[in-house]
Amino acid sequence: MSAIKDSFSSKWGLIFAAAGSAIGLGNIWLFPYRVGEMGGAAFIIPYISCLLVLGFIAVIGEVTIGRLTGAGPVLAFKKALEIRGKNGKPGEVFGWICVLVALVQTIGYTLIVSWVVRFLAGSFTGSVFNASNSAQYFDSAVTSNALVWIVITVAAAAITIVKGIEKGVEKCCRFMIPAIIVLLLVLAVRVAFLPHALEGYKYLLTPKWEFLFDPRTWILALGQVFYSLSIRGSTMVVYGSYAKKSGDIISSAKNIVFLDTLASIIAALLIIPAVFAFGKDIKAGPALMFITMPEIFKSMPLGQFLMIAFFIAVFFAALTSLIGMFEVVVEVLQNKFKIRRGWAVGIVSVVTAVMCNVFVVGNVRWIVDMLEIHLIPFCALVSGIFLFWIVPKSRVLQEIQSGRSKPVGKWIIPMGRYIFCSGVIIVYILNILKVK
Repeated sequence: MSAIKDSFSSKWGLIFAAAGSAIGLGNIWLFPYRVGEMGGAAFIIPYISCLLVLGFIAVIGEVTIGRLTGAGPVLAFKKALEIRGKNGKPGEVFGWICVLVALVQTIGYTLIVSWVVRFLAGSFTGSVFNASNSAQYFDSAVTSNALVWIVITVAAAAITIVKGIEKGVEKCCRFMIPAIIVLLLVLAVRVAFLPHALEGYKYLLTPKWEFLFDPRTWILALGQVFYSLSIRGSTMVVYGSYAKKSGDIISSAKNIVFLDTLASIIAALLIIPAVFAFGKDIKAGPALMFITMPEIFKSMPLGQFLMIAFFIAVFFAALTSLIGMFEVVVEVLQNKFKIRRGWAVGIVSVVTAVMCNVFVVGNVRWIVDMLEIHLIPFCALVSGIFLFWIVPKSRVLQEIQSGRSKPVGKWIIPMGRYIFCSGVIIVYILNILKVK
């Protein structure tokens, strides 16, 4: 296995890149939608609980196995078995599953990001703001000239990552993550002064206790944690492989979780009061970001300017997540097949653009369901098993201790083995059974 030539310049490079992968459409669209759908604070309580107990340990685990092996999932899981004195081939197979899942998710995510790019361009030109019917505009925007917006989206990600980890991914995320937080915060402050915004805050902060005791709330909360933090046995593993041994993994995981949670909470404080202020449907689903929010901005002073700021924030968040997905496949092409980075980025870009065009014309809902219900939880479980059950405890603790001044608590291993892995298995089974 060849050494990774590129790496993050410091622990903050890892933090911003990993936070960039975590902060995405799951924070700005899905989290406010789930909060609205599942009883306000009644969803936030289990979400924070799952985040602190399972999300935090999952980030530590995936970054650790990446840094320990210096590789993405294919070679990382292979080496994990070899460290144990076993044949590494089965680990390689599981690694490939995680990479293929990441590729499928990249394709689907790219399609949605292309809609964001289309709306960002339309915000600048005024076509979104001046549209008489936002729903009709959305229907037209996601079908007309779709390939053009897909190519622009893929090019934006490719141009960033082709420059490498430190000069491309890290540099981009160091700028975009603070920009996302600032833009969302400015918009949230503006929304706070809208008439009837207080009703949105009341809804957000007042738990509907019947939801808190509904198993589906907890299932969706844990799923939101995995989705939002990019816990899927791939991106965090790859970013961990680029991390320096001098970095404190536990401290980095705390900062990653904090930034991701901050973005989600600010997005909820922006979107939910705005929806209530204008009497819109908080449970609008995908329409919330592409139809409801444009309608709200049309009714506000300086609406077009605020709409531009909103879609810039959404684009930055979506792009940093997409970059993390691209990097998973680029890494394996580089380190497994020894393909130069430029060619690897080109291959991933072409495959993604072509398959996105198929997504536009085909019925792929079953693929999305397969990802959310089966494959992403499976890959999260795989990474947890390989680190917490297969790699010897002493090696895990030694790796986490590297770069850390305080002694590593032995709680990490049982938390990973019995809480994280068991939690994923329970949610996986309940998802299959489709608990309502």
